[in-house]
Amino acid sequence: MRLRWRLGLLLTFPWAKVLLRLRVHGRSRLGGGPQILAANHVSNFDPLVVGWAAAREVHFLAKEELFLGPRLFAWLIRSWNAWPLRRGAADAGALKQCSWLLRRRQTLVLFPEGTRSKSGEMAPFRPGVGMLAIANHAPVIPTRIRGMDRSVVSYWVDRDFVRGGFRRRPRRPAAVEVFFGEPVDPAGFSRDRPGYEALTRTVEERVRELA
Repeated sequence: MRLRWRLGLLLTFPWAKVLLRLRVHGRSRLGGGPQILAANHVSNFDPLVVGWAAAREVHFLAKEELFLGPRLFAWLIRSWNAWPLRRGAADAGALKQCSWLLRRRQTLVLFPEGTRSKSGEMAPFRPGVGMLAIANHAPVIPTRIRGMDRSVVSYWVDRDFVRGGFRRRPRRPAAVEVFFGEPVDPAGFSRDRPGYEALTRTVEERVRELA
C-alpha cells in the first residue's frame, strides 16, 4: 500500500467511525490481490465506504462526467484511484484498465448494478464482473453495504435523490455496515457468455444473502 493511502486511512477512518458509525464484518476474507470487491450501490459515497472497510488501497470506476467538471475535483479523484467509465454502453477502455489493474495484483471495487439504487433495493448485476473475474483469474468478494441509504451522509451527498424525494434527512441515522462474504473462485466457470453470467448470478445471490 502506498504511503498516501496509509496516511489517508489513518487520518480519515476515525471520522468514518464517528459520522457513519461504520462497522465492518468479514474483512479477513479479503486476500492479497488480485481481487474484485463486488458491492451493491446506494450512494455516491460508496467507494469511500468500501475503501475504509477494506482497509487497503483500492481502485474503482467513476462515471466520466466527474472527470469533466472542476479540475481540482477531477485531480482529486484520480489521485485516489478513480478511473473513468463511459456509461450507457460497453466501455472497452474501462474494461482494459480493469484487467491491467488486476494483472498487477490490485484490489478493484465494482458496483455491478451499474448505477445507484434510489430505493435501496438491489438491481440485477451486469455480467461484466463475471467476465473480468474469469478473464483475469481474480476471485470476487461479495460485498454488502447496509444502512448507507438511511445515513445522514447520504442525505448530504446524494442531493439528486433528495430533490427527487428518495432520500430524507433521517431522524435517527442508521449505522453503516459493510459485510464481506466468502470469495467466489472463477476457476469453476467457463470462459464464455454463459460462464460470465453464471458467475455474476452467483455473486449477486451471495451479496443478497449478506443482507
